[in-house]
Amino acid sequence: MSVDFISEKKKQKYLIILFLIIVVISFFILWFGYFKEKGPVSVPVSVFVNNPYCPEIKIDFSVLQNAFLKDLQPFEEFIPFQGEKGRDNPFLPYSTPEPLKEIQK
Repeated sequence: MSVDFISEKKKQKYLIILFLIIVVISFFILWFGYFKEKGPVSVPVSVFVNNPYCPEIKIDFSVLQNAFLKDLQPFEEFIPFQGEKGRDNPFLPYSTPEPLKEIQK
């Protein structure tokens, strides 16, 4: 059984080329994505204070003077429920199987 050294050399040549391509791509990703200087992330607040492109926000409170809103009445006091309580354990089903009735007693 002979070993084909020529095909092994071709395979190694292709693997070395593939390795170099991966190294070059990794270098570019790291250089442009990680090591490159980045500018300031946050915008200073002074940009928005006197900016003519950002109009001043004005709230119209005249809507609160509407007659419909003046006719509204406040709620009465909250009265808690005054009646009979329900079941002792509301999580039990209404019809329990016979073995469970014996256990509950």
